[in-house]
Amino acid sequence: MRLRTYLILSYLALIVILSAGAWFIDAHVMGELTKSSIKIADQAVSNVTSDHVLHSDRILTLMGQYVVKDKAEDVARELAYVLKGKKLDDYAKLRRDPGLRAMAIQSIYTPHGPAGYTDLYDRDGYILFHPDKNVEGRNQLDWQKEYPETTEMIKRSFKENHVQGFFTFFDKDKKEKKRFGVRVHVPGTRFIAAAIVNLDEFFAPAQQRMKESCQLATVQAKERIEAHYAALNRDVMIGGLFAGLALCLVGGLSGLYFAAAISRPISRLRDGVRQVGEGDFAVAVPERGVREVADLAHSFNELGQQLTEYIEKRDFIRDTFGRYVTQEVVTKLLESEGALEMGGEKRDVSLIMSDLRGFTAIIAEMDPEEVITFLNRYLSRMIAILLDYRAVIDEIVGDGILAFFGAPEPQEDHPARAVACALAMQAAMGEINAENEADGLPHLAMGIGVNTGSVVVGNIGSERRTKYSVVGSDVNFASRMEAFALAGQVLISAATYARVRDLVEVAGVLEAEMKGMPGRATLYDVRSIGAPYNIRLADKSEQLSELPEPMGVRIHRLKDKIITGDTGRAWVTHLCDTAARVTSEGPLEAWEDLRLAFLDDNQEPTPGHIYGKVTRVTPLTDGRFEVRITFTSVPAGLCRTFGRSPGTD
Repeated sequence: MRLRTYLILSYLALIVILSAGAWFIDAHVMGELTKSSIKIADQAVSNVTSDHVLHSDRILTLMGQYVVKDKAEDVARELAYVLKGKKLDDYAKLRRDPGLRAMAIQSIYTPHGPAGYTDLYDRDGYILFHPDKNVEGRNQLDWQKEYPETTEMIKRSFKENHVQGFFTFFDKDKKEKKRFGVRVHVPGTRFIAAAIVNLDEFFAPAQQRMKESCQLATVQAKERIEAHYAALNRDVMIGGLFAGLALCLVGGLSGLYFAAAISRPISRLRDGVRQVGEGDFAVAVPERGVREVADLAHSFNELGQQLTEYIEKRDFIRDTFGRYVTQEVVTKLLESEGALEMGGEKRDVSLIMSDLRGFTAIIAEMDPEEVITFLNRYLSRMIAILLDYRAVIDEIVGDGILAFFGAPEPQEDHPARAVACALAMQAAMGEINAENEADGLPHLAMGIGVNTGSVVVGNIGSERRTKYSVVGSDVNFASRMEAFALAGQVLISAATYARVRDLVEVAGVLEAEMKGMPGRATLYDVRSIGAPYNIRLADKSEQLSELPEPMGVRIHRLKDKIITGDTGRAWVTHLCDTAARVTSEGPLEAWEDLRLAFLDDNQEPTPGHIYGKVTRVTPLTDGRFEVRITFTSVPAGLCRTFGRSPGTD
């Protein structure tokens, strides 16, 4: 063989060997870099998926429990208003009421359709309303052996006002399923409202979709990365065969560039996952790089947006919670460490106790829907005023309100703030009654008591049901005070008066003996308060006019709104819009509650009743008694019968 041939062949062989070596080396490097990139991408997606599922589980579970809890409480409140005044022992009659059935049996919906329902049973376990009419009238305790968990919750609900928890059951295919239920007592009745959801239909669909979406994104990213690698590897093989060392070099550089194009976006995704784990759901990464990596970055950014939306829903739940608990209390519960622990502390606070006079009699003949509209108009205005003055509303029981100032956040001026708030509430009654009159609704009158003292304030209840509230003798004293307040009055205690004496104007002083309280209490009738509040109530006129002839009247005593007896014969001698002077053959006691019915010429009661409170009793020389009665509730039609219109307080 000639040398030239040999050199050419050797050179060609060297070229082939170098090209093959470069090709194999490049292929190996490319394979390792691609495997490393896929591993990093897989790890990043796994981290994103786990964080996504963890946060979504927590948010969905919390949201779902609040939704079910709120549904049970809403149904209980609605039923309490509807059932008030009804005969509750006639179950058959109650079941025939379609409106009551619709209110007691409601579906609980998710975006995918119904996932649960509500029902109603009594404290003995008998089912009053149920979506399955075949079980109505049966006792839930009959299924104790088949459903021990459910039976245990039902038994607890007989004693506890609020019961919630998870329990298992078997569907029609004998498959074990899980449910979540909340059971709440209907106030003023012996019924219990239950809200129950199937977890497979309520939580699982959304959670499963999120998991499947993440898994699909992971699989698609890996498939695209692997497909991209296979195509690129073929190009490198062809380039290595035809371009030799130059193409091998280009292929190596391309491999290095490709690896960098993958690793940099993956590193950004890794950093983004860490920020999401730290709570920054608004983080976004650049959607650059190869298509698969850019798609992965896009999916990550969409995940951040979804988590942000979940946080907004959580905030919505917090704001909704604030409708049932004052915002200051919501903030304390959500942001303070240990805020949910049982216990409290002694605090100096001022308390407001208000109540409508004669409200039970006013609504006796009204439809339930009309009662709700009537009461909500009053409560909406009162609650707005209380919140404007930064009061914590402890509870609303029917038409009565208990609120306090000075907790959870200290308020140095809480006595003056409480008195100003009470005066503002009384001043607003004129606007409320003007609207009532325009709608043909009855006139309302309110009495308010304000007391300042030391109470225990904090979380009261149990781990399952807690209330941020106040307890103590000064709370009871405020309640006793409110009972002495006449229509349109704001009575304050001596403790409150000592703190605001330089700001207020007092129309009168009352010495009262209170049940359960030692000695006599001094109460002050406040009519105005100075700067910075500058609130003054309109002057009240109780100028009595003598009647041409005494008018017969039948008087019944009331105790806790129940008639306890009459006083014998009595006559009205003087009368005005808000009070009367009566001569009675029977004795009466100061501050007791009465119901009056005027008598016609045949000594028969005329339609309608007046409710009032005795404010003064004077014995007469002939053994009879002269009694001053201040009206707390006067039907408009009855006033017009005697040529008068109801006065405003």
